[in-house]
Amino acid sequence: MDGIHDLGGMHGFGPIPIESQDYRFKHDWQRRAFGIVQAVAGNTPYVADQHRYKIEQLSATDYLTLDYFEKWITATSALLKDARLVNDQELATGQKEFDVDLVNHPAVSADDLLSAMKIGADYQFPTNSQPQGFAIGTRVRVRSDSPQGHTRVPRYVRGKFGTVLATEGVFQHADSVAAGQGRNPQHCYLVSFSAAELWGSSVEQADDDILLNLAESYLEPM
Repeated sequence: MDGIHDLGGMHGFGPIPIESQDYRFKHDWQRRAFGIVQAVAGNTPYVADQHRYKIEQLSATDYLTLDYFEKWITATSALLKDARLVNDQELATGQKEFDVDLVNHPAVSADDLLSAMKIGADYQFPTNSQPQGFAIGTRVRVRSDSPQGHTRVPRYVRGKFGTVLATEGVFQHADSVAAGQGRNPQHCYLVSFSAAELWGSSVEQADDDILLNLAESYLEPM
C-alpha cells in the first residue's frame, strides 16, 4: 500500500542517525513490548508480514510520532482483536471479560518461547519446488503495481530497471501471507539498481548501486 511508511527517497526528513548501541533497549517498557509481541505471535497466530501490514495502516501522524515499539504493541493489539482474543475494554482496563479458546490458541510457556526464539523459523522452500524465471545477469524491470495491501516493493523502485545479481532461493510471498491468501512460494532475487536509475543522473554518488531482495512476481523481463 502507498502510505507514510514508504519513505525511501523522500526529502525533508534529514539524515538517519546512526548510534553505536542502537540495538539496545533505551527503556524497560520497550523490552517488555518486544517480549509481549514475540510471546503472543505463535498462538494468536500471526506472522511478521501481517504484523508489518498493521503498522502500515497507522495514520501518518501516529506513524511519524510513535516510538518503534509503540507501533509494535499497537499492531499486536489490533491482531489480537482480529483473532477475538481481546476486546477494547480488556485492553483499556487489563481486566478479563471472556475466556480464550485454549484449543485453538494454546498457552505458551516461557521455556517454549525461548527455545523457539533460539531456533527461529524457516520460511524457505526447496529451490526446485518453483520455476525460476530469471537467471543471474538478466536485466529486469520492477512492475509498476500499486497494491492496496502489504508489499515488499519500495515505491521508489517501481518501474525501474535493474540486474539480477543472485538467486536467494524460494520463500513464502510476503504480500500473500499478509493478505491471508496462503504462502504462495516463489523465487527471490538480489537485484542491483544504479543510484542514477532510481533518482536521476544529478543525484550525489550516481555511480553507487542499491541492492534489493525482490520476489519473482515483482519483476518482469525487459
